[in-house]
Amino acid sequence: MKLFRHSKWPRWMIQLHYITIGSFVLLLFSGIALFWQPVHTILIPVLPILYDVHIVLGFTFAITLLIPLITLFPIGKMIRRLDWLIPTLFGIVVVITGILLWQTVRVPSIMVSRAFAWHGDLSYLLALWVVLHGIFKAVGYRPKNWNQRIDPSRRQFSQWLLSGVLFTAVVIILDPYEIIKQLWSNSKQIGSTPPATPGDFIEFYTVTQGFPVIAAQTYRLTIDGLVAKPLSLTLSEIKALPTRKENTDFHCVTGWSVANVTWDGLSIKALAALVQPLTQAKYVHFYSADGVYTESLSLAEAYDPTVLLAYGMEGQPLLTRQGYPIRLVVPKMYGYKSIKWVTRVTFSDQPLVGYWEQRGYPNEAFLGSSF
Repeated sequence: MKLFRHSKWPRWMIQLHYITIGSFVLLLFSGIALFWQPVHTILIPVLPILYDVHIVLGFTFAITLLIPLITLFPIGKMIRRLDWLIPTLFGIVVVITGILLWQTVRVPSIMVSRAFAWHGDLSYLLALWVVLHGIFKAVGYRPKNWNQRIDPSRRQFSQWLLSGVLFTAVVIILDPYEIIKQLWSNSKQIGSTPPATPGDFIEFYTVTQGFPVIAAQTYRLTIDGLVAKPLSLTLSEIKALPTRKENTDFHCVTGWSVANVTWDGLSIKALAALVQPLTQAKYVHFYSADGVYTESLSLAEAYDPTVLLAYGMEGQPLLTRQGYPIRLVVPKMYGYKSIKWVTRVTFSDQPLVGYWEQRGYPNEAFLGSSF
């Protein structure tokens, strides 16, 4: 079969070729499973194992990409330019951005956010090339005008790899996506979509396939449980309390991050001062208006000064998809702890197994911990 013919190539190089393609295909599917919510949710119990497998596959793919730098090709054997250029160029970008995502807690969030976008998009483009390459190979089609044969050399591969490194630096530092988006926004004189803000999120998750619609006039935040003075506060009453502003990074457990998000809200400790929790209270439970999502923090976690019941982001009221009118923000933990559309806060002597914890996520969701 033409798809598997490699003429004069040594057997070990043919096997290496298949390892490169195989590791990339598995890398692509494991990456989709880690990110795509419908699959991600089902696989929560095995996500730590899948994550480790994804990392191993990434290193396998990276090592096989670098083999041409340390070995010699058969004498007189020519290679097709694009058959090597595209996998090498795109592959090295996928590898470097993958390393940045792997080291999320050690890399600035703005770099992680950009790496996430390009890591996925270039993986899909590389997958498209693998499919086209397989089809061309199977039917024996080799466009000579743009995929001519060349002599392989370490210098050529070094240039391709360096181009990939430079391209990665450009997309991480300059972020062409953001430049294009800003140019597009500026070119629109009339439109209903506002320009992007520094705190724009790339994903908005909901567990009920929709966002609850809450009117400010009827909204009430109930604070009850083991407290001396239960309260029910309107949105206006909450905003009249001392406002705390926090500038933090937001990290989703699926891998993406948003840097430098500025929140306005009320600290849990300030809220506790109003209701006076009893000495038996050890935990704080949070309930969403969607009727499904719940979360829980220990009192010590909730009293962290960075934890807010936020009603504003980037100086503006929250949008519905962002959790309007009130959402929890827990910057030191993964985003699933930051429950949206909060309508009730309960102080308790017992922990609450939250929505995602019931499905296998750890209750202790500190950044960098295993999920």
